[in-house]
Amino acid sequence: MKIAQLVSNVRKVSPRTNSAIYSHVAWLTNGLVGLGHNVDVFASGDSVTNGKLHSVTSTAIKNADISDESKKYYVHLLISQCYEYAKNVDIVHSHFNLLSSFYSNLSNVPTVQSIHSPIAENVKPLLMEYKNNKYISFSLAQRKALPELNWIANIYHGVDMNVFSFNPEPKDYFLFLGRITRDKGVHIAIEAAKAANVPLIIVGRSYPAESYWHDEIEKHIDGKMVRYVGEADFEKKIEWIRNAKALLFPTQYDEVFGYVMIEAMACGTPVIGLRVGSVPEVVAHERTGYVVESVSDMVQAIKKIDNISREETRARAEKYFSVEKMVHGYEHVYARVIEEHKKK
Repeated sequence: MKIAQLVSNVRKVSPRTNSAIYSHVAWLTNGLVGLGHNVDVFASGDSVTNGKLHSVTSTAIKNADISDESKKYYVHLLISQCYEYAKNVDIVHSHFNLLSSFYSNLSNVPTVQSIHSPIAENVKPLLMEYKNNKYISFSLAQRKALPELNWIANIYHGVDMNVFSFNPEPKDYFLFLGRITRDKGVHIAIEAAKAANVPLIIVGRSYPAESYWHDEIEKHIDGKMVRYVGEADFEKKIEWIRNAKALLFPTQYDEVFGYVMIEAMACGTPVIGLRVGSVPEVVAHERTGYVVESVSDMVQAIKKIDNISREETRARAEKYFSVEKMVHGYEHVYARVIEEHKKK
């Protein structure tokens, strides 16, 4: 098949980026190329990919010497060039929530669309204008935000099991990994860890200018039981994950998927997550972690984390969340959509 992958040029595509959308596109593209498909990638010019790269800027526009006003035009320029090129491919896979919809129906080539972020209320009326487009969900929970969309398949994310390698002997700490914001529930992780009297390491970008950091996070950091180590690059992130006794995932909103959960389980690290969004689909309760309802439940889960087999956690990740399984899933959907399109 000839496949075009279209993703925002705000950041660069790379298998080793911490930006989930862009690592997803990298792994998907490289997997498809490995299966013998021709893949064109429309992304920033500094992207790292085994596909054929097409770009309108030499670097990701987030860091480019371009005015904020002009940056949005370069996003639209990339999308338009993808659809001008689309006559050379069998299918386009867009990773834009909405913007590509303004172009996709102008082409005779079919598009499938992934929505990577929660659907904002102000975007719902616009997406409803394109409800008959072909959407692929990352979790069944994701569909609840706008069930009227034409969801044609559900494909869970996958990670490279060689990169996120198994560690049977963790160190004595629990981990929170993500943005230090209220919607990620960092304060819940701190409250639960302190109540359970276990060490917690917090990894991720903080926002010191926001009151949340000062009011609910900073005062708990003592460098011993609650440590904040800042952001981590890709390799250091994996090290923190592999050595944790468990990942705490106290998200406060309906996660579309939650990549960090499968990164953890691939390493054998169980996940303790609140029953929100995709968490019950990703975490097998009492097998690869615990799905909990409250802080007190999270405390109890922390105390019995040794009941979870790290070997079984890894095995389930290999079965359901490998990059190979993900790539084959997309391959089958692309083939079906292309065949259906030919019959029109």
